[in-house]
Order: sequence, then C-alpha cells, then structure tokens
Amino acid sequence: MGSFLGGYFISRIGDALYTFCLPLLSYRLTGSVLVMSSLFAVSVLPVILFAPFAGVILDRFNRRRLMLATDSARMVLIALIPILEYYGLLALWCLYVIALLLSLLSTAYDIAIFTIIPSFSGKELTRANAGVQTAGQLADMLGPAIAGGLVSVLTISSILWLDVASFAAILYVLYKLPYEPLKDMAPSSVFADIAQGFRWLIRSPVQLSLSVQASIGNFGYSAAYATLTYYLITTLHLPTGQIGLTYTMLAAGGVAGSLGVIVLDRHFRRGRLIPILLLIGTCGFMLVAWGHTWLAPGIGFALVSGCNTAWSVLSASIRQEKVPPAMLGRVLSFSRVLTRTAIPAGALLGGWMSGALPAASVFLLAAGAKLIEAGIAVVSPIRRL
Repeated sequence: MGSFLGGYFISRIGDALYTFCLPLLSYRLTGSVLVMSSLFAVSVLPVILFAPFAGVILDRFNRRRLMLATDSARMVLIALIPILEYYGLLALWCLYVIALLLSLLSTAYDIAIFTIIPSFSGKELTRANAGVQTAGQLADMLGPAIAGGLVSVLTISSILWLDVASFAAILYVLYKLPYEPLKDMAPSSVFADIAQGFRWLIRSPVQLSLSVQASIGNFGYSAAYATLTYYLITTLHLPTGQIGLTYTMLAAGGVAGSLGVIVLDRHFRRGRLIPILLLIGTCGFMLVAWGHTWLAPGIGFALVSGCNTAWSVLSASIRQEKVPPAMLGRVLSFSRVLTRTAIPAGALLGGWMSGALPAASVFLLAAGAKLIEAGIAVVSPIRRL
C-alpha cells in the first residue's frame, strides 16, 4: 500500500504541474481569459459524457492493465505539448484536443483508482481510501507552490517534462501491483451493461442516497468555491499573501479530514458520523458568510474541506463494501455523472449571485445545501449504517 501511495502522490504532483501550466500556455498563445476558462469546461464534459462507458470498460477488462495503458497514453499526450512547442507547431487547437483526450483518460483512471483499492487493502478500506485522499490533498497543496517556484527558473515546457517523468513512478507501482482478474462477464452490449449499472445504482437506497447527497453538496460547494477569490478581493480586500494562505488552510483542512476519518470510523457508527460531518461543514460555510475577520474564510473552508474529504473516504468505503466487484466500475461511473453534473450549474449560479446579491448569499446557499445533505443522511437508509 505504501509504494502505491508514494507513486500516486508523485503522479498527482505531476498533474498539479500540468494544471498550473496549461492556463499559462493558453494565455501566452491568445491573451484571452475566455480561452483559459473554456479549457476548464472542456475538461469537465468527458466526466458527464464518457463516465458510463468508462465504467463498462473497467468492469469488462483487467483494471490494472487498463490503468497502465491509460497512464502511458496520458504521459505521451503531456509530452506532445513541449515537443510541438519546440518545433513551433503548438497551436490553440492542439491544447483543446490534448485537454479533451487527457480528460477522457483521466475520467477512466480516477474511477479505476477506487475499483482496485479493495484488491490490495483487504479489510482496511477506510485506511486505504484515506491514504489516497491524503496523498491527493497533499499534492494539490504542494503542487501549485512547486510549479510557481519553477516558473521563475524554468520554461513552461521544461516543467511539463517533469510531469512526464512523474508518470514513471505510478507506472512502476502499477506494474508491480498484484491484481486478481475479474470474473468473465456474460457477452452483452455496451448499452445493456450501462443500463445494468444504472439500475443497480437507483435500486440501492444507500448508494442512491450517497449520490444525491454528493450532487447537492457539489452544487453548493462549487457555487462558493468558484466565487471565493472574487469575495476575498472585492469584499475583504485581502492582499495576495493572505489569499494564498486562505487556500493553503483549505487544503490543510482536507488533509486533516482524510487522516482524522480513520480514527473516527473506528469509534463512531457511520450512520451517526456522516450527518455530524455534514453539520460541521454547514457551520463552516456559515462562518465564511458571517465572519468579520480575514481568517474566517480560511477557517470556514478548512472545516468544509475536512468534512467533505472525510465524507468522501466513508462513501468510497461503503461503495467498495456493498457493490459487487464486477459492478463497481459502472456504479461508480454513474454516481460520478450525477455528482459532477451539478458542478458547472453551481459555479454559474454562484457567479450570478456574486454580482447581483450581497456577498454572503453565496456562502449561505452552500450552507443550505450542506444542511439538506445532513437531512438526507438522517431520513434515508444511510442512518442505519
């Protein structure tokens, strides 16, 4: 498990370097902020459109081999950017195509991560999921800082070569990872398999409740997160250093949540723990809305991030325990479609509210969404976990 987490952490650092460099490249090519935001939109679409097909593929074939192939393809696509730039062939359309293909591959890869965890974690699912979340949160916290420091001494293309190199770590770990192949599936059409996964999700009250929770929560969180920087600049008038510290506190809260949930899961029944976590997240958003110091957003979002991460660990463990291994890819993929579709809608609503309503209204909306999540946990079969 330790070697997997080490390789995953290095790979996620590389992902953070790419995420940092792509907007800079697009802006250097066009000077357009709209292009920068549209590249983000391109990266969200495959999650909604491709995830059900990715789930079928993951359930039909050896997931470890698919992850090896996926990461190899991602490594090649990243390498294309500095190669094309070196020969003077890098154009905006190249970035769109590469961003789209990378997002397609990453959609399958991200789902695959959670489908293979049961194969090497045994009964320690919560610990394994918490480890993956911790590695991801640390990479998200350190990656931008590393990239920001490298920009002053290296070209963007050189930084992307470091991302290419980071794939070697996870490829080596995946190659060495013991894996038990899935049982052969009965021949059927792709769409029949997709329908089977969808039916399994909607007929499982616990799994459906978790997905609805996540969808509502993502809607509120994306509205708040998308407007956080605007709020910090225009309402609180924070300097760059304090804005950076706010985001660092947010990431640190996620790390704390991924570590703390291991202990909490041992001492509390999940049916009680989940609504408590969601209520703490509600309080976090309320603190952002009503706090009068510059630290309030950082502390509030740290609480929200910690509770969200802990909830994610618990929900992943519940799915891995309850969903049959041969169905896990499809169930996770449909759950991801439901939960991710709400993100752009929430971000758009948050942007409108920031311009038309008092600044705190967006965070009160997010608090209300969290409160609804807690209500679902209390009235749905989640309470019996």
